[in-house]
Amino acid sequence: MSYPIIKFFIRNNNDFDLKIIPQRDFSEQNTMLVPQSIALLLLAWLSAVDARRNVIKPKETTTTSEIPKPWLRTIYSGQKEVVTPTVIAGVTFSAKPLATTNGLEPWISLDQFGSPKTKRPQIKGAKTKDARPDYSTYFKTVATRTLSYDELKAHNMEEDEVYEEEVFTDEDDTYVSLNPIIRCTPDRYFKKGPAGDISSEPFCTPKENKELKVDNTYFVSWYTKFFQKPDTDETIENVQLHLFYVKESIKDKGLKKRDLKAAFFSSGWLKNVDGIYPLELTADFLDGAYDRKVLLAIQPDNIRDDEFNPWEHYVLFRMIMGPRVAKTTKQQKALQDAGISDDTWYYVALSIPTVVVIACVAMYFFLYLNRSHRDIHNVKDFAINQRRRVLGKFKDFKKYKKINNRPYSELPTHTKKTGKQN
Repeated sequence: MSYPIIKFFIRNNNDFDLKIIPQRDFSEQNTMLVPQSIALLLLAWLSAVDARRNVIKPKETTTTSEIPKPWLRTIYSGQKEVVTPTVIAGVTFSAKPLATTNGLEPWISLDQFGSPKTKRPQIKGAKTKDARPDYSTYFKTVATRTLSYDELKAHNMEEDEVYEEEVFTDEDDTYVSLNPIIRCTPDRYFKKGPAGDISSEPFCTPKENKELKVDNTYFVSWYTKFFQKPDTDETIENVQLHLFYVKESIKDKGLKKRDLKAAFFSSGWLKNVDGIYPLELTADFLDGAYDRKVLLAIQPDNIRDDEFNPWEHYVLFRMIMGPRVAKTTKQQKALQDAGISDDTWYYVALSIPTVVVIACVAMYFFLYLNRSHRDIHNVKDFAINQRRRVLGKFKDFKKYKKINNRPYSELPTHTKKTGKQN
């Protein structure tokens, strides 16, 4: 007996082909091919019913390892300089300027934590939204120029009169222009302290009592013109930043002189003209704790280390390991805004009822032990007499002499039967 041979082919795209090949000389030993072919046919039919499934290929990911290339520029007196861009926290410093500008180029702002935010100016109506900051005269040098009558020849001036005017000179922006981040100015200062009445000068970022997470980079910014030499009004050349651990308590709340250990981080001397520093917080700063309250202080180069007071120009912030899960209550937020961050307030709250109970118990034992030495009869008699001072006859009082004060038995009475007065 001969049976046809069924061949089953599966392609790569899950399609299949069936080929039936006639076979006349089919021996008894090959009869097992028939049930195998039928099984394969059923499997193919089930696959077709289940639907065709395409092979899911992973998406091609493109990574850009492009590093800004150095560029050449001409600075003072035709001097050539090679500028190498640097990328910090996603911000490119010393980037090559655009060939043409229209005033709508993106710029970098800083939020209250010191994180960079890209701003893209847009013209809406007659106004520009998110326009680049205008620094006015904050970074200009002012000088007073005196002009005489002979120099001006003004018709409304006397011959011996002089005219004074302020002249503003733009700063040298050869290197300042390489910084794309907004600069700190006095109009960007904020209020700090328990009552919110202290200026944050010279800091603009980060703001007071903000939570900064580790493994992140935040930009500390300060007003460069704030530090000047007292004798020449010349801007200080170098500054350095210090970080101190702070643990406040109720007893020293509001005091300026608190014990601070040595700084656990110092930036080293920085160029004051930059006015910005990328502060990278690492887990080592926490020293095994989940969070720490930190004081950020700035030291100019005209103040020696032994004369430096961190509490003179500072900002307080909280350094945490990660985002907080528990919701902060209004009471906790009020305490944090007031600068109370530890658990001393909790112990103080518990101690108040304890002190009251102890005082009551002490008073009880004091009265019990002195019970035999107390004589309050005079006090009792005086109180009784005060209550009985209106008792007696009305005729004894001058005010009631004309009143006929008869005894109570002489008052008129009525009988139930007649209803007449007796």
